[in-house]
Amino acid sequence: MLPLLRLLCFLLPLLLPLLLPLAVSAKSSPATTTFAGRLILPPNSKSYSNVAVTLNSGEYNAVSDIDGGFAFYNLPLGIYQMDVLATAHAFPNVRISIDEEDGVVKTRCNLHLYTGAEKQAVKCGGEEGLTLPALAAYGYFESRPPFSIMGLFKNPMLLMMLFSGGMMWYMPKMMEGMDPEQKAQLEKQMAMQSDPQAMLADLFGGGDDKDAAPKKAKAVTGGSGDANNKKGRRGKRG
Repeated sequence: MLPLLRLLCFLLPLLLPLLLPLAVSAKSSPATTTFAGRLILPPNSKSYSNVAVTLNSGEYNAVSDIDGGFAFYNLPLGIYQMDVLATAHAFPNVRISIDEEDGVVKTRCNLHLYTGAEKQAVKCGGEEGLTLPALAAYGYFESRPPFSIMGLFKNPMLLMMLFSGGMMWYMPKMMEGMDPEQKAQLEKQMAMQSDPQAMLADLFGGGDDKDAAPKKAKAVTGGSGDANNKKGRRGKRG
C-alpha cells in the first residue's frame, strides 16, 4: 500500500497540468437543450410529413414526422427565428429565446402571424414543446366561377346578336305603318346601302352627270349625222 501511495504522490504533480484544462473546459462548456414542437393542420386536412423546419434561415434544420412532430437537439443558448417551409399551408413565424437562470435552461417563444404583427407569447417549454397551428392553406389556382345565366348578358357579342334579331323582328312591323312614299324612300335607301358606289354618287351628285352624259353624246352624234346627210343631198343635186 505504501509503495502505491508514493507512486500516486509522484505522478500527481505530473498529471495535474493535464487534468486541470479538462476540468475547466467541462465547467465552462455552454449549456444545450432540446427544442421540440408539433405542427397542427386545419380540420379535414390530409396529414403530411417531411416538412422542413429551420432556425435562423437554415443554421439548424429539422424535418417533421407523420404526426407533424419535430425536434432540434443540442441547441445552444441564444435567440432563434423559426420558419416552417411548408408548401400546402402557411404557418406563423416563431421567435425562440433560450437562456439559463439559476442553472436552469428556460425557453420562451413569441408568435408573429405576419411580418410586423404584434407578438403573442405562447408556451413552448417542457416535454410537450411548441404546438404550432397552421394559419391557412395556400391557394395556387383560382377557382372556376359557377355557371350563371345573367353572366351571358355581359358578353358583348350576345348583346349585338340580340339587338340585330330585335331589329329584324321590328323592321317589318315598322314598315307596315308607313306611308307609301316613305316606304319607297326607305327601300331606295336600303338599296343604295347595298351598293356603296350608288350611295356615293347620290351624295355627290354623280348620278345626274352619269345620266346626262349619254344624252349629250346622242346630241353630238345626231348633229354630225344631219350634216353628212345634207352634204350627200347637195352632191346628188349637182
